[in-house]
Amino acid sequence: MPARASLIRLKTTRRWAPRLAIAPKTRRDGDEFVVTSNGSAGCYGGWDLVYPAPRAGSWVRLRVRARWQDIERGYDSVNVALVWLNGRRQMIGWQPLLPEKVEKRHVLYEGRAPALEGAKFLAARLLLAWSSRGEVRFSSPELRRATAPRPRRMRLGAGGGPLPPGKRAVRNNTEFYLGMCREAAQQNVDLLCLPEIMLSWGVRIDDDGLPRAAMRVPGKEIAPFQQFARRHRMALCFSVLEKNEELVHNTAILIDKNGEVVGKYRKVHLAQPNEVWQGITPGHDFPVFSLGNAKVAMNICMDSSALESVRVPARKGAEIVCLPIMGDHRASTSWHEPRHDFDIERWRMIQCVRAMDNHVHMVVSRNMGYGTGIFSPRGEVLAMSGGRRVVWADVDLADLPRTRAGATFQGICWYERREPAYAELAGSFLPEPFVA
Repeated sequence: MPARASLIRLKTTRRWAPRLAIAPKTRRDGDEFVVTSNGSAGCYGGWDLVYPAPRAGSWVRLRVRARWQDIERGYDSVNVALVWLNGRRQMIGWQPLLPEKVEKRHVLYEGRAPALEGAKFLAARLLLAWSSRGEVRFSSPELRRATAPRPRRMRLGAGGGPLPPGKRAVRNNTEFYLGMCREAAQQNVDLLCLPEIMLSWGVRIDDDGLPRAAMRVPGKEIAPFQQFARRHRMALCFSVLEKNEELVHNTAILIDKNGEVVGKYRKVHLAQPNEVWQGITPGHDFPVFSLGNAKVAMNICMDSSALESVRVPARKGAEIVCLPIMGDHRASTSWHEPRHDFDIERWRMIQCVRAMDNHVHMVVSRNMGYGTGIFSPRGEVLAMSGGRRVVWADVDLADLPRTRAGATFQGICWYERREPAYAELAGSFLPEPFVA
C-alpha cells in the first residue's frame, strides 16, 4: 500500500474544554493549533481534531508536534490523547499519547491503538493543562492506518538454589551455576537471570581481601558464561563483585546471545550498613539496555526496597527488570523476633506489586532458590520456585494490558504522573545549602 494511502484525512476541528470558566483561548496560526492560558490556575482545554474512525480492530497511529513557552510546569502542562467517539461524538474510549523525543525544537507525541467497536470518529485531543500563563502550539498532526504490534515473544528464566556441600571457591561456584545455565538451555530459555554476587557467594572474604576477590568485567571469571551464552544462544544476567581500579562495586552484568557484555549496572542502594562499611562503592544511575528487541534493566537485592529502583528504568523504557537478590527484609512475619522468617506470600506480594506498578516483567533470582520467579505487568505469578533450581515462563512484550476504555495501563500510568509535584523526592526535603 502506498505511504499516502494510509493517511486518514482530517474531517473537522472543534474547541474543547470541560467548562467555560477554565477554558483556554484557542486560535489557528497558519498550520498551528494554538492554546493560550486564560489566566486561571485551573485552565484546561484546547482542540479536538476529529477524523473518521476506521473499522473496529484495525490500528491507527497518531503523531503531533508541540512547542510551548512560559507555561508553568513544562511537560506537566501539556496533554495529548486519542479519543474514540460514537455517532453522537461522545467518548467511548481513549489512549494517552506520550512525548517520544525532541526534534527540530518540537516535542513529538506519538501513540497507536486499535479502533474500538462502536467508534464512528476519533479525535486528537490537544490540551494545555493547569497553567495560569503561557501557550502551547501544536503542529503537523498526522493520523495513519497502522499495523498491529508484532508479537515479541521471549522465554524468561530465573535460577537459584543452595550451594552443594563442600569447599567454597569461585571455581566451584562457576561450575554450579553453569549447571543451572545448562538446565535453562535445555528449556530454550532466551534470558536467564542468576543470583547476587554468585561467584563469590559462600567464599570467605574479609574486608581487606575484598579488592582481591573482586573481578574485572569482562574478565577471566566472566568468560565461561560469555562462552556459554555464545554457544547456546542464551542471554544471561547475574551479579558479581566488580573491580574498578581502587573501587569495588556490586555489579549486575548483562550478556547477550553473542556472548558480549552489553550492560553493567552498579548497585545503587547498598545493603546498610554491611556493604557500605565493607568499602563497596554504589552506582548512581539506572541504565536501560537493548537486548535484541527488548529493553532490559537490572536491580540488585536492596534496590528492591526503594520503589524508584524500578520506576526510573521503567520510565526510561525498560520492559524487563532482572533482580539478582539474596532476600528482602520486608518478606517476614516475625519482625520482632531475633531471626526473621521468610514469608513466601509477602515475597510474592512485593514482586507482583513492583511488576504491576511499573508495567515490567520482573525476573527475580534468589540465592537460596525458594521464591525465584517471573512476575508479569498484570501482577501475575508466571512461575515461581518451590524447590526447583530453574523456572521459566513465556511472555509477549507487545501484549500490554488494557483498561475497559481501550487505553493501556502503562500509557495511563505515565500520562497521569505529575513529576514536577514530586520535587521532594529529588532532594528538596533537604535543599543543598551551599549552592547559590
